[in-house]
Amino acid sequence: MAIKGTDNGYGIIHEAGSADFNNFAYFRIYAGSNATPVINGTSVTMAASSTLDVYVKSITGALTGVYVIGEPKNVADGPATLSRYPEPT
Repeated sequence: MAIKGTDNGYGIIHEAGSADFNNFAYFRIYAGSNATPVINGTSVTMAASSTLDVYVKSITGALTGVYVIGEPKNVADGPATLSRYPEPT
């Protein structure tokens, strides 16, 4: 089973150092250059041009050339009707 969001693309990309975990949910990490970010408390060595599909709760450390990719939380969490249209009244 794939990580949520990976089957149909993503809506946003942010530099890892500017990740906004209050308003966005991130599901993929892209390293544009060799890097060793600390992802969810674990140091991960990433080669240039590599990706990692994981629910990102935190990211710190060597972040030059590292990006987080995901969706705004209101899209990722979805409304009660699981629709893009307003809930019926």
